[in-house]
Amino acid sequence: MIYTNDEADKSIRQKNFYLTVYVLPIAAVAIICGLVYSASKANYLTRTDTTYGYVFSLTPALLLYAFNKRNWLKMPDGTYHNIKGISQTNTVTVNEPIEYEAEYFYSKKEKATSALLGLLMVGIGIWVAAIGAKTILVPIVTVIGGLFLAYIGIKGLLDKTAKLKLAKKGIWTKKLGFVDWNNVTKAQVIEDRSGRTPQTILEIYLKGTVFAEANQPDERLILTDIEDKGMVETVVGTLMSKRTELVT
Repeated sequence: MIYTNDEADKSIRQKNFYLTVYVLPIAAVAIICGLVYSASKANYLTRTDTTYGYVFSLTPALLLYAFNKRNWLKMPDGTYHNIKGISQTNTVTVNEPIEYEAEYFYSKKEKATSALLGLLMVGIGIWVAAIGAKTILVPIVTVIGGLFLAYIGIKGLLDKTAKLKLAKKGIWTKKLGFVDWNNVTKAQVIEDRSGRTPQTILEIYLKGTVFAEANQPDERLILTDIEDKGMVETVVGTLMSKRTELVT
């Protein structure tokens, strides 16, 4: 659905926001728990599998919540704008430099650790199934989780492209493209502790965008798996200040 993000579809947006962000994840939990309960009553699952199934039901619900919530931006008046597909073309410049002062890539150590941990989980899942343990869900979910983790790690190891580029003139990310420092209101590195594990994130605020109206960053670039992420804040601050000095 295409939204106008104005008064014309305000009520529809509010309804769809709560439907996609809250109702659907809750429905997913209810459906999975219902299936687990039915299988348990039919004696297809052991008590261990039943408990594991109930706990596991939260995982797809949380993923669905996070996936849908990123498409909505809360505005100062309390309404929600749908930002799926919105581009920051009004601030992006085409004067991208040939060379950058600093480029940041995935940490090979972090991705290798992820791949090995994923493969270990796959091995454990297969071992649990092979020894004839009286459980079905535990080895299946463990293998699936391990395969996903291994995929992320291996994909990162093979990825040779930069995730962040910093130049005297501006900043580049895959999402935003190249943006002149003059069009950047603020760029800061924060530690987000809202999840199960802390995440290092670079928040980039641009001028003249719908995100600026909501006082929200146009991008939250995760630096947790980036090599030399500890230097990003210093380099960003230095290059932004130098660009400002050149303009003034």
